[in-house]
Amino acid sequence: MFLFIQHELSYDKFNVNAKNIYRITSIFAEGKEKKELAVTPPPWAPLMKKDYPGIREYVRLLKSEKTIVGRPDEQHFYEKDILFADSTFFNVFSIGLERGDVKKALELPNSIILTREAAQKYFGNEDPIGKILEINSFGRTLNAQVTAITNKIPDASHFKFSSIVSLQSLGDLSNMWSFHMMQSYVLLHDNVSVKDMEKKLGGFTNKYIVNNPQADGKVNISLQPLLDIHLHSAMVGEIGVNSDIVYVYVFAGVAIFILLIACFNFTNLSTARSLSRAKEVGLRKVVGAGKGQLLKQFLGESAFFAMISLVFAVIIAFLILPVFNQLSDRQLNIDFSRNYPLIIMLVLLILFVGLLAGLYPAVILSSFKPVQVLKGKLFKTRKNVSFGKILVTLQFVVSIVLIASTILVNQQLKFLQNKKLGFDKDNVVVLTLPRDSDSAKLETFKTSLTSNSGIRSVGASSSVPGPIIPVNLVNDGSVDLSKAQSMQMLFIDNDFISTMNMKLLAGRNFSRDHPTDRTEGFILNEEAVKNMGWSSAAEAIGKTFQWVQPNEVIKSGKVTGVVQDFNITPLKSAIQPLVMHINPLRFQYLYVRFDQSKADHIISTIEKTFNKFYAKQSFEYSFLDDTLAMLYKSEKKLGIIFSYFSFLAILIACLGILGLSLYSTQQRIKEIGIRKVIGASVARITILLIKEFVQPIFIATIIAVPIVWYGMNKWLEDFAYRVSIGWWVFAISGTVALLIALFTISFQAIKAAIANPVKSLRTE
Repeated sequence: MFLFIQHELSYDKFNVNAKNIYRITSIFAEGKEKKELAVTPPPWAPLMKKDYPGIREYVRLLKSEKTIVGRPDEQHFYEKDILFADSTFFNVFSIGLERGDVKKALELPNSIILTREAAQKYFGNEDPIGKILEINSFGRTLNAQVTAITNKIPDASHFKFSSIVSLQSLGDLSNMWSFHMMQSYVLLHDNVSVKDMEKKLGGFTNKYIVNNPQADGKVNISLQPLLDIHLHSAMVGEIGVNSDIVYVYVFAGVAIFILLIACFNFTNLSTARSLSRAKEVGLRKVVGAGKGQLLKQFLGESAFFAMISLVFAVIIAFLILPVFNQLSDRQLNIDFSRNYPLIIMLVLLILFVGLLAGLYPAVILSSFKPVQVLKGKLFKTRKNVSFGKILVTLQFVVSIVLIASTILVNQQLKFLQNKKLGFDKDNVVVLTLPRDSDSAKLETFKTSLTSNSGIRSVGASSSVPGPIIPVNLVNDGSVDLSKAQSMQMLFIDNDFISTMNMKLLAGRNFSRDHPTDRTEGFILNEEAVKNMGWSSAAEAIGKTFQWVQPNEVIKSGKVTGVVQDFNITPLKSAIQPLVMHINPLRFQYLYVRFDQSKADHIISTIEKTFNKFYAKQSFEYSFLDDTLAMLYKSEKKLGIIFSYFSFLAILIACLGILGLSLYSTQQRIKEIGIRKVIGASVARITILLIKEFVQPIFIATIIAVPIVWYGMNKWLEDFAYRVSIGWWVFAISGTVALLIALFTISFQAIKAAIANPVKSLRTE
């Protein structure tokens, strides 16, 4: 856990000037709704650098989610992590070059920098410097020359890349005021106050945005520290998937609690063992040993056990680290030669555990009175048992919290996977289309696919379900384009809605029988109808609808249909207003619905047909249900990690209750003997011994309920669609803990109950 937390807190710290690097962000107000944007229009950063001397340097990054790359006249591949960047990239970020000049690598248009892995992929053992790669991205084809090879980018970076292309390759972007598309970073001078700089940015808004007809309205601009991005940022347009500081707190808390209950166990077991060491202590005191000497001895023993445990813990950590890396999507490693904080933490841990776990038993043992001990009259009080019960109760609080949390995480995950989305996700293969695919060729390809008896229908779209769906401005035909509103936008063909089995509520689907659908047709979802102010789906049919920019109308037409709301973004967010219309140039994915009974050979059939039409293009596909499941990958892994922690916590808690039952039965051994002599049965004595351990678990359940209720409600708040927390979750958690505890202590109780009373009473 220390390695994980250390890694999470180290993001972007490899940059020499990390404390002076900030990302330009903004809050865009649209009616009552406010959107936090991690992306900016292209002109912002250069103009800020020009106007404000406090800014030492800037760099803009533009991520291409789907780029086709390959050597001319050879097979091309899809790349998901290509960045377009200013030539100042290396002035801001501390990423070095293995080969090439940082000052010239991105200086010219059509320049590309590769990672070592990308160079090996496209050029093998050839020298890549000076070679040409054909890049198809953002609607254009570039012939880019390889100018450098980068060093490996650190794992703890909030952005990743396989290649970096010169941003100048995309031409003049200085007038694109309404396109929030760039990750823009500024490097401030050492003596510049970020608060003062943010105040000045209000003047930037007034100067360049408020009265600019090409801009998209007034925004509040702020500067986000680079070191806050990974754990504290979940804005629209993030360049990568960020983590959350909550997970760091959760894992740190769980690790600390498990360590504490392990310490409590040691305390209980050591206290139980004090019975067997009582006479040893008495004799030592008789021969002159003082309380301080005994305290030092017992604390030393505790620290020694902690050191031995540490050796085993390190061995186990080495063994399970690959599994943890797979679950957490991290590349953690244990390197004592470089990770000095880890060594310091382990040394402090030995001292802490040795003191915490050993202090109470040491005090108890060193306080024994030799006369009473040697007479066998030591254990007349049950205060030690009461203290042990408190420790066991705390252990089971942690265990029940983890069990209940695991149940709720898995319940929420199951709910997400089974919720009706408004379309049929099963038996659909999604193909990635070449960006330069012309519409006539695509239609022929679709016809060829549907001629196969195993394929039911085929439809094209610009997007796949995911967290980022393009948003554009639309209005109801108003002349005042500044009053447009934002909506998610999908570009689809005539067959997409029927292929996805979406439900039409009013109007009709796009049809080849209506040629004007291609140039004038729009289909909305229910949420879009509400946002436009129309009372029903039927009222929306035939209404004027436009796709606009702040200063121009891009497409104007009529609403031809309204579909039932469907979830194309993860269920963490509510359904957004969405508009669909036809634009073949934007098609990127082909949805192929197949017959389940002929699924065995469907991929090979599709691939053969694909290769006939797109021979130079690599064949890439995914199943739609798998794509949707991947949206909740982090939640699934969280559930698995909680399951492991729950098992570990229960195991440790059972050891604690075993120690307490051992201690308790040893104290009551003569009482048990007397009960047996006067006729008590084995079953009655067993129930008597078990009964006293049921109460701590009931108390633990009562304490755990509000903790789980609060914590899991906070976690579930991230989901627009979520399960409710039912009473049965706590009932199951408490019952599981109780059954495991009863199973653990029953052996000790039965052993004590069947013991021969003569042995325990012969000294009386």
